[in-house]
Amino acid sequence: MAVALRLALWNANGLSSHRLELQTFLDMHKIDIALISETHFTSRTVFRLPRCTVFHSILPDDTAHRGVAVIIRSSLHHHEHRIQTPELQAIAVHLEALPWPLTVSAVYCPPRHAPSSATYSNFFRSLGPRFLVGGDWNTKHTTWGARLITLKGHTLLSAIRGCHGTYFSTGELTCWPMDHHRLPDLLDFFVARGIAANYIRVEPLFELSSDHLPILATIRANVLPRVVPPTLTTNHTDWDAFRAYITTHIDLHLWIKQRSELDEPTHHLTTLLQDAAWHFSPPPRTPLAPVHATPLHIRNLVTNAGPAAGGNDCETRVTTPSTPARNGTYRPP
Repeated sequence: MAVALRLALWNANGLSSHRLELQTFLDMHKIDIALISETHFTSRTVFRLPRCTVFHSILPDDTAHRGVAVIIRSSLHHHEHRIQTPELQAIAVHLEALPWPLTVSAVYCPPRHAPSSATYSNFFRSLGPRFLVGGDWNTKHTTWGARLITLKGHTLLSAIRGCHGTYFSTGELTCWPMDHHRLPDLLDFFVARGIAANYIRVEPLFELSSDHLPILATIRANVLPRVVPPTLTTNHTDWDAFRAYITTHIDLHLWIKQRSELDEPTHHLTTLLQDAAWHFSPPPRTPLAPVHATPLHIRNLVTNAGPAAGGNDCETRVTTPSTPARNGTYRPP
């Protein structure tokens, strides 16, 4: 049974032309499951990857647009989970790879459709008590990092909260349209239920050729170690000394008339801020290693052995179990 699963979420905008690129990506990052939206598959499409099983869904009119797919390692114990959603295009796979069952689904919400809160709720309910859904939702809400709030985003957020779920987002832009009249935004993220936040980690990947960035999610059977992001300052930074250092060393009498003259002052200001932060921020404390390597019940027996054996507490120690003493402890012969 697996200890961790690595999932990738990506809007391919046509998957057949990216087969070799996707295969290299899956092998390089050791991806177990890939959730793909906008595959543009039809009933005549043949798409295979070595050591993987591909489940995909096409449109009823069998046209080469939209479409979703779940690509999973064949070594994982799984079976397809059928979903019927008229307004959402989705496909799901039920896993028995972790200590607890999990349903993983790829979803694509067309921008022209506006699913209701009941549609979202019924979709989440059909996935079971524990699930992870990822895809291009085409919904915007500042809660998960989008630029603005739309009606579809408000409806989806209400449905997520109504089913006691949560969202996992990178907080960074995922869609970079090729049309310069459209602005980049965050449209790709995960929705989950039954998975605590300290068991999953989500991060962006700046790879694959599409107008959407892939997202990597790691799910573990135990708690993930906390990753502290690097910072210049801490809670113990001496801000008065920081301010005085900047005031003393900054040059406010610069004349910048051309664009080429911006680089040197910008570099000087950046270096000045870094030096001030490093000088007046104490280094973080290194966590102390545990002193006692002996199990607690052994230490308790050693502590209580002195008076019972008629000796001194400071002279009591554990040696080779050659001579048994009273109370179940051992002392030197």
